[in-house]
Amino acid sequence: MQGRAGKAPKKELVIESPQQYRNLVTAEPEVDTVPQVAVKPKVIEPLDYENVLVQRKTQILSDVLRDMLQFPMEDFLISTLRRQGRTLYPSVPENAEEVAQSLFVQECIKTYKSDWHIVNYKYEDYSGDFRQLPNKVSRPDKLAVHVFEVDEEVDKDEDTASLGSQKGGISKHGWLYKGNMNSAISVTMRSFKRRYFHLTQLGDGSYNLNFYKDEKISKEPKGTIFLDSCMGVVQNNKVRRFAFELKMQDKSTYLLAADSDVEMEEWITTLNKILHSSFELAMQEKRNGDLHDDDELGKADSSSGSLESFQSARDIESRMRSETRLKLFTLDPDTQKLDFSGMEPDVKQFEEKFGKRILVNCNDLSFNLQSCVAENEEGPTTNVEPFYVTLSLFDIQNSRKISADFHLDLNHSSVRQMVSSHSSQHINGCGDSLPGGQRTVNGLPEGLLQYPRQGVFSVACPHPDIFLVARIEKVLQGGITHCAEPYMKSSDASKAAQKVLKNVKLACSRLGQYRMPFAWAARPLFKDASGILDKASRFSAIYRQDSSKLSNEDMFKLLADYRKPEKMAKLPVILGNLDVTIDNVAPDLSNCVTSSYIPMRHFETNGKTSVLFEVEEFVPCIAKCSQPFTNYNNHLYVYPRHLKYDSQKSFAKARNIAVCIEFKDSDEEEAQPLKCIYGRPGGPLYTKNAFAAVLHHQQNPEFYDEFKLELPTQITEKHHLLFTFFHISCDSSSSKASTKKRDLVETQVGYAWLPLLKDAGCQEGVTKHSGPEIKWVDGGKPLFKVSTHLVSTVYTQDQHLHNFFHHCQFAQSAGPMMGGELVKYLKSLHAMESHVMINFLPTTLNQLFSVLTSATHEDVAVNVTRQVVI
Repeated sequence: MQGRAGKAPKKELVIESPQQYRNLVTAEPEVDTVPQVAVKPKVIEPLDYENVLVQRKTQILSDVLRDMLQFPMEDFLISTLRRQGRTLYPSVPENAEEVAQSLFVQECIKTYKSDWHIVNYKYEDYSGDFRQLPNKVSRPDKLAVHVFEVDEEVDKDEDTASLGSQKGGISKHGWLYKGNMNSAISVTMRSFKRRYFHLTQLGDGSYNLNFYKDEKISKEPKGTIFLDSCMGVVQNNKVRRFAFELKMQDKSTYLLAADSDVEMEEWITTLNKILHSSFELAMQEKRNGDLHDDDELGKADSSSGSLESFQSARDIESRMRSETRLKLFTLDPDTQKLDFSGMEPDVKQFEEKFGKRILVNCNDLSFNLQSCVAENEEGPTTNVEPFYVTLSLFDIQNSRKISADFHLDLNHSSVRQMVSSHSSQHINGCGDSLPGGQRTVNGLPEGLLQYPRQGVFSVACPHPDIFLVARIEKVLQGGITHCAEPYMKSSDASKAAQKVLKNVKLACSRLGQYRMPFAWAARPLFKDASGILDKASRFSAIYRQDSSKLSNEDMFKLLADYRKPEKMAKLPVILGNLDVTIDNVAPDLSNCVTSSYIPMRHFETNGKTSVLFEVEEFVPCIAKCSQPFTNYNNHLYVYPRHLKYDSQKSFAKARNIAVCIEFKDSDEEEAQPLKCIYGRPGGPLYTKNAFAAVLHHQQNPEFYDEFKLELPTQITEKHHLLFTFFHISCDSSSSKASTKKRDLVETQVGYAWLPLLKDAGCQEGVTKHSGPEIKWVDGGKPLFKVSTHLVSTVYTQDQHLHNFFHHCQFAQSAGPMMGGELVKYLKSLHAMESHVMINFLPTTLNQLFSVLTSATHEDVAVNVTRQVVI
C-alpha cells in the first residue's frame, strides 16, 4: 500500500478542445469533492515605527540619509498665552479652588483660571496649500487663460478679427432688426429683418459690424457696415421702437432696432465708444505725421544706431521674461481655481460671544396723579406714591422668558423717602438695611450700583415676536382694582391726588417692605428676523394688572393679542407714561458691569457717569445657540409659582400671603441665612431674604416674581431654600382693633423647603409645607409650586456628565480605576445633551485625556478615543 491512508490520488487534466471543456463541466458533479474550509486572513499588525528606530539606532546613525528617517528635532514649541477676560477682575472667586470639593467644580475652575498653551509647529508653513509655500519671490495671484487658434473652428478672416479683438479691442454681438437700406421708398415696420450682428476689430485697429442670418458667425456675413466711415450714432424712434441709426460720411444712414431699451442703450454706447477711440487714433497719427516730416533729414544719421537699439531691446525683453517666469503648476488655469481656504482654519482660543445686544435706557415713569409729597409742600411735583418697574424680554414665538429681570427705581428722591427705613423692616424687599459706611463690591462703591437706569440685554435669535415687558408694582395697600381706580379717571385729578397721598403715607410707614402688582406695559423689540431694532415703537399704553392673570403663561396670551387692536381695547388702561428707549450697543462699551457686578475693562470710577448693567440672557438649550463656557458664573433663579391655601385648616387667617425666601447651608435651628440674594434698587446689593409681591385677600395667589441667588462654589446636601409664609394685616384703620393687633403686621402661616442637591446633583422640585411643630398643612399635599433655573458654568443638571465626573473622583480616591464601571460611564456620555457637551467641552476634554493617559485597560482607552473623536 503506497502513500498515506485516505489520500486522494493526484489527477492531471489536459483540455485539448472547447468540446472537451464542456464535457468536463457536465461531468464535474460526479466527482467527489473535498469541502473547502475558509481560511481567516492573517491580521498584520501595523509597524511600530518608534520601536524600529530604537532597535536600529546604530545603523540609522551611520546612515547618510538619517535625517529622512528620524523625527525632526524640536518639531514643535509650546508657548503660553495669558488668559484675557472682559472684566477688570477675574470672574472666579478668590477662595474658590480651596473651597471646591467636587472634581467637576475643580476642573471647571481650572479651565477658567489657567492660561492657554499653544502648540506651534516649526514646519507648519509647509503643511497647507502648495500655493502658500514659503517663497521669497513674489508671484501673481493668477494668470489669464490662454486661447489658441487651434481650439477655434473659425475661418482665417474670423481668426484675424478675434486676434485683433484680443489686443484690448471692444467686442459685442447680438440680435437686431435691420431696415431695408436699398429700398427706394421710405423704411416701414415690415421692411425690418431680424439679423445677428457681430462687432469685430481688424488687424489695423478699425471695426466692422457684420450681420448674419443666424448665430453661426464662421460663415460668410450677409453684409458689413464699415464703422471707419461712420460719423455718429443717434436714437431714432420715428419708425420703430428702440431704433437707432448710423450716419455715414456719404450722408447715407443705417437704421437698426433692438428688442428692448436696455439693449438699445448698450449698442449706442458701445458704437459711440468705438467712434471716439477711432477719432483719437486718427488725431494721434496726424501729429506723428507732422513730426515725421521734421525728422526726415536726420533719418540717415540715425540708421547706424538702429541695430544697436534693437539688440538692447531684445536683451531687456529676455531679462523680463526670465524674471517673471512662473513654475509649471502656476501656469495651469484649473489649478488656480482650487480653494484650500477652509482646510486648516486658524485656531483661536474660546471667547465669550453674544447675540444681538440692545441698550435699554429707562428715563421716567409718570402718572396723571401728580402732587408735592413733602410735608412743607415745598418741592417738585411728582408721583404721589413710589412705583417700581421690572423689565424683561418675552419670546411669544417659543413661549419663553429669555432674559432675567432688570429692576428699576425711577422715583424722585422725595418719593423714595416716603418708605420707612428703620431696621425692623426690609427695604425694597431686602432683609438688610444699608449700613452707614460706604462699602465696595468688586472695587466699586456700592452706592454707584444702587439705582440702575441703563441695561444691556442680549438676544441670541432675534425675531419680531420678542417683546420688552414692563411690570409695575407699588406699596401694598389693598386690591388692585381699588388702588388703580383713581389713576383711571381724568377728572378732578388734584383732589384725587391729595386723597391718594394721604393713604399712601400711612401704608408706606407701615407696609413699606411689601409690594403688590399694579400694571404692565409692552412694546416689540425688533422689526424683522435680521435684528433691526424697532426704535420708533413706544410703550403705547399702561394696562391695569389683573389679579387672576399674573403668571408668565397669562402674559404670553396677552402678548399674542398685542397686534389685535380690537382685543387690546378691552383691557383697562391706566393714565400714565413710561419713557423707555432702546438703541444698539457700541463696540467700545464703557462703564459696564456684568450680571455679577464685575466691572468691565475701560471702566471709569469717577462717579459722574452712569453705570450700564448687563442683564443675563436665558440662552435656548439648543446646539446652534451654545458655546463653550469661558468664565465663572454660578446663578440660581427661583420662581414661586402658585400657593393653594383655601382648603387648609391649620391657620385661622391665611390671606394677603407674603412669601419670604432664604438660602441656608445648615438644618440647625440657629443657622443664619446666607447673604447671597441679589437685592432690589435702593437697598444693599446682596441680602439674606426677599419677599414676593402680595395679592390682597387671596388664599390661592399666583406669583411672577424672580429671585436671583449667587450660589456658593461648593454646594452640599445641607444647602436648601427656605420659604416662609406670612399673613399680612393690611387693615390698620379699624377703631375696634386693639393697638397690639394694629401693630402686628406679620403672622407666620407655614414653611416649605427645597434641597438643592439630589444624588449630589442640582435639581428642580416641588416642596411640602411644615409648621413650627413639624405638622403638615392639609395632610402633606403639594400646595406650593416653585421652579428654579440654573445658570451655572460649574454645575450641570445633565446626569450623564455628572455621573462620569463623580465616578472619576471616586476612583481617584479609591485607587486604580476599574475598567468595567468606567467603560459604562464613558458610554453613557453619548447620551449627553448636545448643548451641554458644547458648554463644558474644554473641561470634558481635559478629563477624558487625563483618563486616557492613566488607563490600564484597553476598553477604557478605546471608549475614551471614541468620545474624543465623536
